[in-house]
Amino acid sequence: MMHEDLLGYLLGALEPHEMDRVAKLLQESPAARRELEQIERALRPLEEHYQPPESPPQGLVSRTLANLPPLPKPGENAPDPVVFADVDRVSEEDQVTLPAMNSGNGVDPSRHAPFTWLDWVGGALATAILLALLLPSLVEGRFEARKIACQDQLRQFGTALTQYVSRDHQNRLPAVAKEGPEAFAGVYFMRLNDAGLLGDGPGRWCASLGRPEELDVAIESPNEFASVKTLHEASIDRLKEIQRLAGGHYAYTLGVVDGQQFESPKFESRSSFAVMSDAPTLRFSGAETQPQSMGHSGFGINVLYEDGRVQFLSLSSLDGIPDHPWLNHRGQVEAGVNIDDASLAPSWRPPFTDVRQR
Repeated sequence: MMHEDLLGYLLGALEPHEMDRVAKLLQESPAARRELEQIERALRPLEEHYQPPESPPQGLVSRTLANLPPLPKPGENAPDPVVFADVDRVSEEDQVTLPAMNSGNGVDPSRHAPFTWLDWVGGALATAILLALLLPSLVEGRFEARKIACQDQLRQFGTALTQYVSRDHQNRLPAVAKEGPEAFAGVYFMRLNDAGLLGDGPGRWCASLGRPEELDVAIESPNEFASVKTLHEASIDRLKEIQRLAGGHYAYTLGVVDGQQFESPKFESRSSFAVMSDAPTLRFSGAETQPQSMGHSGFGINVLYEDGRVQFLSLSSLDGIPDHPWLNHRGQVEAGVNIDDASLAPSWRPPFTDVRQR
């Protein structure tokens, strides 16, 4: 396999059939997985030093207009005339009066033309037009930068999930337990960490939302993050905190029901089966499809599909998708009702509503 194929797979820039081919090779070839890890390590410094552009300061337009010269008073815009004459050839009566002109190559500082109201209006209009052109571009650039940073993190999670699946004898994604301390969507992060697939890799916090202010430093670093085993030993308060923060700002699949059996989805590189996405920051229940608070300025969400593709979906388009990423086919925030029913939920959410999580 070419180095470019692995790079394209990591960035999600390949065609769907090429993504499938690379994903299958990664499952079968340890050498390909090692090379993919080397590419990730090489790209990591670029992400660490990335700084999204800042928004323009507030009040920029008003301050710019305030700094323009004041309007001139009536009658102040008439330039002083200057008389030119050739004394050798023209009599005093034949002298002509011409408008004042600048001497030399520059402007005579002692004879500035007054600033007329037309100049003021022209300057104000030019400034307003320039700001009207620049401000939307700056805001859109900041939005795109944060959206792309979030997509890159989801692609890194997709790579880790692919590696996890390749080690599982049933080719299944990290499982969410039906009940107990492991019955929450965010357990995926702990299982990947226990498998050694995260390292200093993808972060859990979306660039559009930033880190939570109440974040416990002890669970910020993957290397210091509690393992799945410690979930059974943690106090009730500590367990609830881990369940709430473990998955970060991302939603993960709650699992599927195959017949009468609840289990983790089997990895099949499906292009329509959502595995992860941006999660709403506030709880939602029932058939509510428009969460109150969203990343990416409330415009939409990034979704990671099983084939490794990451797509940005607008909120207005979610109801038109056959398989809604946050609801199962019954319109519930619970596990999928069949093996092809993807249902994602934020970190704290259990696969079923009425289950014990300790």
